[in-house]
Amino acid sequence: MRIRKCIRIKNVPLLAVGLFVILTILKTFQHSRNQPGIYEREPNLTYMYESKKLDGIACVKFQGRLGNLMMEYVFLYVIAKMKHLYPIVPENSELFQIFDLEKTTLSAINKSTDSCSKLPEYKESWGLSYDEKLLAVPPNKSVRFNGYFQTWKYWIKYEDIIRKLLRFKNPIQQKAHDQMRTIMNKMKFEVNKDSVIVSMHIRRGDYATDGHYKYGKLTPNETYYANAMQYFKTRHKNILFVVGSNDIDWSKKALAKEKNVYYATGNSPAEDIALLSLANHTIMSVGTFGWWIGWMAQGTSLFYKNIFRPQSDFAKEFRNNSIDDFIYPGWIPME
Repeated sequence: MRIRKCIRIKNVPLLAVGLFVILTILKTFQHSRNQPGIYEREPNLTYMYESKKLDGIACVKFQGRLGNLMMEYVFLYVIAKMKHLYPIVPENSELFQIFDLEKTTLSAINKSTDSCSKLPEYKESWGLSYDEKLLAVPPNKSVRFNGYFQTWKYWIKYEDIIRKLLRFKNPIQQKAHDQMRTIMNKMKFEVNKDSVIVSMHIRRGDYATDGHYKYGKLTPNETYYANAMQYFKTRHKNILFVVGSNDIDWSKKALAKEKNVYYATGNSPAEDIALLSLANHTIMSVGTFGWWIGWMAQGTSLFYKNIFRPQSDFAKEFRNNSIDDFIYPGWIPME
């Protein structure tokens, strides 16, 4: 059983440290029960690339924010391994600053900066659904892809390896653990068998604008968060809710009547994901940012089921109007 290490515990009250360890053990146990069993694992991908043995390269158009970049990288990594290609990541990618990833860039293999732009391009048919034709590209032949690749189906067979790849760099991990211990102390969170921490990602910002609504993107209102919190309240006696949001003011107003809620501020996007994913369970809003928090936490995840407005342009990004390819197996819908 894997237990996350707590660092710098000299000045932290023993009670909080003990709870932190207990919660981590519970998270590990829950993960062992919640693993999706519909796809057989194929943990046969190696980590380091030997460029001399690879004749071709694989490129994707990296676009969007951190959650999008993570989806694009994971797709690139897996497709490159499956097709025996060298995965090309931009030289200045922020992913290198966040995760301990091998720096597989064009300069690393002495190729020109326009090498990707010369390749034949395959574009995804749906932004949030599985497109089998992307995996049908021939092996050992350089290729580039254009899309967001926002579905677990592309890489679920290699999930164990992906979890090892997407490990935060030590300073980010350290800060997240220190923050969580500090939060528990500030909130005077008591230790008992029913204690759980539930993280909440509340996305507003761009999703709350008229432009996004017209396009078809929806974001939850206060009712969803109240229902989601109630779900956990009926199952656990002692809960600490930790909130991360791009609109803390709205969040505080929406949750004004709730107790045991801590609002995390001042973090970078990566630091927010690292912190919120330490929780036992998660309440998601919309988008890939909250998606990754739920996936990394590996506990019970609730998601807002009304992701898109029917018959909108955004609805066209979902194959047959289904969110099944986007939502990870076992997550619980709510509205």
